[in-house]
Amino acid sequence: MKRKIFGLSLIFCLALVLCFASVFSVRDVAKAENVDVLVSLTNDSLLTAYDDYFAYTNSKSIYLAKDNKLLSYEEKSDFDGFVNIAMNSTHILALAQKGDQKYLWAYEYNDMRIAKINFTLNDLHVEYLVGIYANEDGFYALETNKLIHISIDPPEVISQYFNSNTDWTLNPAYIDIQDYAVLNNTLYCILDGDFYAIDEQNFHYPDLSKFLKRSGDYIGISVAGSRILLLSAGGVYEYNNADSSISTLAVDGLDGNSKICWAYDSQNDIRYVYTKSNLNAVNMYVYTEGNLEYYGCFDNTVYTHPTEFDIVKLYKTSADVTLYSSPRHLQRMGVIPQGKYFIALSEKDNFIYVYYHDENEDKTQYGYIKKSAGITLCPAEKEGLLGPFAQPLHENTPIYKYPFEGAGSEKLLDASIFMQLIVIDNVGQDGNFSWGWYKVGYVDSNGKTQYGYVKTQNLSPYTQLTAPSLSKSVKLTSKKLGQYITLYALPFENEEDAIEITQLAEGTSVYLKEKFNKKSQWTAVYYEGKTAYVRTENIKASGLTSWQLALVITIPCVIIAIVIAVVLIVVAKNKKLAYKS
Repeated sequence: MKRKIFGLSLIFCLALVLCFASVFSVRDVAKAENVDVLVSLTNDSLLTAYDDYFAYTNSKSIYLAKDNKLLSYEEKSDFDGFVNIAMNSTHILALAQKGDQKYLWAYEYNDMRIAKINFTLNDLHVEYLVGIYANEDGFYALETNKLIHISIDPPEVISQYFNSNTDWTLNPAYIDIQDYAVLNNTLYCILDGDFYAIDEQNFHYPDLSKFLKRSGDYIGISVAGSRILLLSAGGVYEYNNADSSISTLAVDGLDGNSKICWAYDSQNDIRYVYTKSNLNAVNMYVYTEGNLEYYGCFDNTVYTHPTEFDIVKLYKTSADVTLYSSPRHLQRMGVIPQGKYFIALSEKDNFIYVYYHDENEDKTQYGYIKKSAGITLCPAEKEGLLGPFAQPLHENTPIYKYPFEGAGSEKLLDASIFMQLIVIDNVGQDGNFSWGWYKVGYVDSNGKTQYGYVKTQNLSPYTQLTAPSLSKSVKLTSKKLGQYITLYALPFENEEDAIEITQLAEGTSVYLKEKFNKKSQWTAVYYEGKTAYVRTENIKASGLTSWQLALVITIPCVIIAIVIAVVLIVVAKNKKLAYKS
């Protein structure tokens, strides 16, 4: 009995392990396929960011765009709405309000979920908070009489800044702060649309007019490196603390509901700026001092990846190149290392849609790289080592739509070893390195020209055929006397696809490869041991060619003319002799 119980327990444990393994394996697949993050903001949505991930609010929910996925948490507490939001690498901090009461809630997040955690801090007077803020050092909470640097895990006050009075004498000047940022012990804030810079020792002053830097209609502020970024309904601006100058960085897609935040991706040494646009979308920029480079937009638009590829070219990376999810939703999918090969498939604006296979990890990715990335084209050589004709080296050699296997490149045909293939080109060449695919053309069972790709290792130079003894011999003809007839490697619809083999004189005999069909546009013939194609209108299956017909008509006429000429000469000569006598 004990053995049976032990056996059943063991089977149950194994089943649990298999279930967990299958769940995680499905998640990995889904993560690889889900490359676009679709967001849907409202006019009241708040926005915050860390690294190249951002979070936002919508009604009473918090959303996080992370690792090509959109995670969410619906707040169940009874409140009017979120007032402020901030995040770091592990936590999201949210300030909410109901009537005159304020609440500070903390959430932890990872790749799979957002979860609320218990968060209380005795040294923090939430009712006096006018905003929360986060930078590379962590979270900050601005009260009406001091600013404190706090930790969520564990919950504690790390340090206090500015006026640290304990009598809680309120400074009414800060109650209506719209947004703020902290840099080098200076509080940069926006009050009634105006921009102020207040140092620590003057924080308690009730009159802030002496600290006014710029009057305006500013609605947002963020720190970016050593500079301050300001946001208005008309643009994004950079404030230089050294000379108090303000320069314009962007003037597009903003309105009175816009938000701005900055984040530093330390792993990739990239500074990002996120703005909420007038379309209630998230615009993403790469920031360098004095410049915002537009990088993409996250919104509720479904982006469709191309399925038919207009270019198939081999490239090599000359530097590490970032692979993104789409030209609009620029989630970073990974990096193609320097010195690796990838195939360009299609172009969209300033981006190239590519196929990349990581041989070390045996992982295949489709994604977008910027055209300005460090890449070098490896141009194709038309004939390569095979020559203009090739044939499958193995029976049932697969021909694919594109030069790779898997999603997006279905198998077109299992070719036999007797099939004649026309070498269009190899995909690419880099010095002595030849890419492992050739583009080939062939004629399918319906007589249509098809193009596909075959692995180099499955091809060999073409072995010449011998025309069967029973093949019918036909002659070439043309509509104009003296015109040469062109033989082609493949039938074609457009002249630019023509692959010319040779030109033959009218009357040349060739062997038919198949039964002659005068209704067909093309006729397959044997030429020098290979299959070639000629327009059916240039085939004379029986009777005389136009050249032969011309000779048939011309030769009798010439003979008659000669006879007449001889007769006339003889008659003329006889008359002359008769006259003399």
